[in-house]
Amino acid sequence: MLSKQQLCDLVLAGLPVALFVVDEDFSIVEFNPAAEKITGKKQSEVLGKRCTDVFSSSLCRNECPLRESDRTGMPCLGREAVIHIDGDQDELPILFSSRALHDDSGKFICGIEVFRDATDVRLLEANKRNLISLFTHDLKAPVAIIGGFVDRLVQGKAGPLNKKQARYLDTIHKEISRLEQYIFSFLDIARIESGQLELQQAECNLAELVREIATGFEVQAAKKHIRLEFDIQQADEPIILDRLQIGRVVSNLLDNAIKYSDPDSTIYILLSQDADQLILEIRDQGPGISVRDQGQIFAHFYRIDDERRAVQGTGLGLAAVKAIVDAHDGRVWIHSTPGTGSSFFVALPIRK
Repeated sequence: MLSKQQLCDLVLAGLPVALFVVDEDFSIVEFNPAAEKITGKKQSEVLGKRCTDVFSSSLCRNECPLRESDRTGMPCLGREAVIHIDGDQDELPILFSSRALHDDSGKFICGIEVFRDATDVRLLEANKRNLISLFTHDLKAPVAIIGGFVDRLVQGKAGPLNKKQARYLDTIHKEISRLEQYIFSFLDIARIESGQLELQQAECNLAELVREIATGFEVQAAKKHIRLEFDIQQADEPIILDRLQIGRVVSNLLDNAIKYSDPDSTIYILLSQDADQLILEIRDQGPGISVRDQGQIFAHFYRIDDERRAVQGTGLGLAAVKAIVDAHDGRVWIHSTPGTGSSFFVALPIRK
């Protein structure tokens, strides 16, 4: 009969994913064989060391997912990071998922992180983006030509139109305009992700920008009897950012919150300062997002496969949000529980 410890050792050793466990001091107390294989570090080398010293990941410098899980009580899923291996000479892209565990009094007692090599995932995503970008770019010219000829027909330059023809052409014209917006939106995302779109950064008061954009959504929110409530703390100091692009981020998040929220609900817009970063939170009372969908929500063209598909969209809005925030050396993430709503967070570094 296996003891609990023997069973635990067998499970950890046989797991096909890399895993490590830290104690309340964030010192590593477990490091399985899959973790050894990915990092090239032996268990005997890392036990007792703090996880930040072992991994030196980009997440350690910005926001430790275990500390975030400890603070929020929620798991952190699918976080991208880069760790250093082979004497810190080589970098390896990693996908982390973390969970902090607490005792009955709510005290942090240990944390678990599973991770995997994201090299193939990154390569696949890059190839996919390049393929779609080329395809989208090639679509731009014929769509523009079609739109131009439809404009001429609408203006009567090919002869008078009866009411039915005019109505049909008006619909075609609107749909072509919408298609052009999709094309240019994706091309913008591709340029941002590739570093080809230069950010026009200058001093900006983020609190004022958020209030200004939210004011523009009041009419849209009022149609569903949705209230917009603000909680802005210690965020009046100007920071360096691209006002137009960050405005797109705020607009996309607010637009989604309103579209997917139930009528007669409230959307909370919170802005606060945490050390050397400003954190924007847009919290809704909508249907929430499952754990499975949370890991894909910022991917290109990803749309949740439920009743929300009835709401018109392209699946590019949140991809644009992530691309813009990443270009500002910031971070975007989500906390959500199905049935209780979602919170989208944007953290931007304070640079003067």
